[in-house]
Amino acid sequence: MNATLDLTPPAGRRRGAWQPSCYYRPGVLLAFGSILVAGFWFLSRYPQLLGKSEHLGDLVPSMAYGSAIFIVDPAAPAWQRILATMGNWLNGMKIGMGFGVLLGAWIHTVLNFYPLKLGSNMYLNSIKGALIGVPAGVCANCSVPVACGVTRGAGRVEAALGFLFSSPNFNPVVVAMTFAAFPLAMALTKYGVLLLIILGAVPLLVRWAERSAKPPAPDSAAQAACAVDLTRPCSQSFGQVLRQLGPLYLRHLWNLIRPTLLIMLGASLASSILLILVPWSELLSDQSPATVALVSLLATAMPVPIALDVMFASNLQSQGVPAGYVAMFAMNLGTYSVIPTIYLWREVSKRLAAALFFLFWVIGFLVGVIF
Repeated sequence: MNATLDLTPPAGRRRGAWQPSCYYRPGVLLAFGSILVAGFWFLSRYPQLLGKSEHLGDLVPSMAYGSAIFIVDPAAPAWQRILATMGNWLNGMKIGMGFGVLLGAWIHTVLNFYPLKLGSNMYLNSIKGALIGVPAGVCANCSVPVACGVTRGAGRVEAALGFLFSSPNFNPVVVAMTFAAFPLAMALTKYGVLLLIILGAVPLLVRWAERSAKPPAPDSAAQAACAVDLTRPCSQSFGQVLRQLGPLYLRHLWNLIRPTLLIMLGASLASSILLILVPWSELLSDQSPATVALVSLLATAMPVPIALDVMFASNLQSQGVPAGYVAMFAMNLGTYSVIPTIYLWREVSKRLAAALFFLFWVIGFLVGVIF
């Protein structure tokens, strides 16, 4: 059931002859990926997550960021507060998104040489992606470059989405925070719904989108990126392997950096405008169906760092906000956002992007009404 990469050196050499040069390429790729992931996990992500768990229940400055380095007077003009919010949001996202871009480019490079062996069973593929996402500890927004690396490397969309939905929610620290912060029924509802999405909705929606999709037009840039000589890796020296992998990785990295920067700036502006101009206190005191639907729409679109959904919803709970809104933010905030929507719209399928956004909007509304 595990996804596997075909790292077997090519046949054709004498049986029993061990050639170190055959392992230069996979060795370099494996070493770089291991250093990248280990550095992110042990120097940044898990210390940060454990720190968040220790401060669960503390007041957070915003639903979109956990710490503020740009502070302005609440009476300052709206444009100043929007700019400060943009800066704080970008600061909160910089490490996770930077890692996502680096990892996404690495995955794209690996898949150029060693295609991911996934079967045709979309349900199993979604589960495989989700299992890989559990320890990753990347928020839904920072998972986008990773998912992009998978799909640009001809990986399966359902595996990329399984990763994207699993990574911010099924991380062990986030799971523990969720069950510690909320009533059991609320936490079980969140994870039950997420399992249904990963196990059922993702494969079904991907199949539906693929049936309606037109064959993609030839992409000369993608073809150039994939035009790698795979015939005689054992004949390459270590230096030749580095000269081959380095430019290829940098090209994939640059192709991720350009759209990511534009999406980050646009998302920071949009979320900051919503945070500053929307009368949140009035909305969260009104439980009419129309208001619940509007808040669910905003929560679905809002991009936030990992675990901040739990911390913010916990704040709402301690402040006496109606349980429906607490459950809605715990469910939707941080699970999906405008950033994955833009990625799917641009790279995969407009229908899939719209369908997933609509799905989470409806789920948030139903959770808000039921609780």
